[in-house]
Amino acid sequence: MNGKEFKRIRERLDLERSELAEVFGMSGYMAIANIENGSRNPGPILGVLMKTLDAVPLKRAKEIIELLRKFGHGS
Repeated sequence: MNGKEFKRIRERLDLERSELAEVFGMSGYMAIANIENGSRNPGPILGVLMKTLDAVPLKRAKEIIELLRKFGHGS
């Protein structure tokens, strides 16, 4: 997955970079910016998650994001 595709999916999900970083437990805005500008790869698991969120209807993708928020961060 390249940065352009990653950004397209993030924008489809209507998430800011900092929001997406929070959902996936990443360090913050710059972690996502670095993926989108090509200076960092998303990693295989993150790539699969993004492609999965892109493959399902938007309403379902947002439900999955809410579950990730709910169960993330050591919950």
